[in-house]
Amino acid sequence: MKTTEFFKIIIITGLILLLVPLTTALSPGTTTYSFVHISDTQNLATHYPDTYDLTFSYLESIKTQYNISAIILTGDLVNTWDKKSEWDAYSHARNMTNIPLYVTAGNHDTNYGKNYKYYSMYTGEEKGNYVTSLHDFDFVGINYVDKSLSPQEFTALRQAIVNRSHNFTIIATHYYMGKTGTLSTLGKDIERQLIVQPTIILAGHIHGKLIRVKNISGFPVIEDLTNYQNGEPGGVKNQNYSAGTFYTVTVVDGQVVKIISETIHIFPEQSFKKKMVLYDITGQFSGSLPAPVSQVNLSPVIPPCVWPCDLKEPAVQGFRLPDASEHFTAFKCVIIPGSCSGTITSPSPS
Repeated sequence: MKTTEFFKIIIITGLILLLVPLTTALSPGTTTYSFVHISDTQNLATHYPDTYDLTFSYLESIKTQYNISAIILTGDLVNTWDKKSEWDAYSHARNMTNIPLYVTAGNHDTNYGKNYKYYSMYTGEEKGNYVTSLHDFDFVGINYVDKSLSPQEFTALRQAIVNRSHNFTIIATHYYMGKTGTLSTLGKDIERQLIVQPTIILAGHIHGKLIRVKNISGFPVIEDLTNYQNGEPGGVKNQNYSAGTFYTVTVVDGQVVKIISETIHIFPEQSFKKKMVLYDITGQFSGSLPAPVSQVNLSPVIPPCVWPCDLKEPAVQGFRLPDASEHFTAFKCVIIPGSCSGTITSPSPS
């Protein structure tokens, strides 16, 4: 193919992307698909079963348009682990879609990890943690625990990731961090034990919304807390509300090269907001991967978080990793309580 013809294709592709929300063939060897992270839907099971149904039926209705390949549920599907009416509400809602579900157990689902009877009956998942594939990702499911896993369990999960062939991991669990970004005991152990390649960590449990990118052992790690069980975090509580995080993934020849997140609001409105590029080594969509990035170069000095004092939401911050493709990462700063004038500066997430 001549150079001029190649750039015509790139231009045409870009125009298509402006008109169509998602395409599955950006260039030869390149595919794009999405998955959705939802957590802590227990109040829908108890009080708003119609909204529970809508959550899954809406995702089914946009499945083809956005090429949705999976829905990941990180626990607390119900409020009461042995209440059949709540599990029936979950089951009825879940059957509104044919999109594959990846589920991990929360404390409300299993009586704080003590009884998996109903959880297993209604989800088909057992008590044990597991590693499987989600398209171009290694997927690790870790169920709720009071503190953390045993060293033997971490060794087994780590070895399972190392032995697989994908270049990116998704770890889904229930309680990973708080709404200010402070890690749970399990979260700290996951960081130490399971980060062996670029990773997305999905969790809920704490009512809040936080996405940030960190550098751990030379690898970019996306951390996502998604929990809308009482409505929009920071807004009016005890609302009939459904939302989650929508991820768009670009893959070149089986390698994940770009990840974008958005908030997907499902009820009382249907909308996409707060788009952030979390990971990007696509270059100019040339159809081939850029040169491998040395792990030495994946240790940037992250600037401090700065935002206006009167801003209720943390500001989206970003930095560039010094590789050939100007890999861009973004994260939300942690709000420090208290009043001031001008701006607040806090240390960046570490």
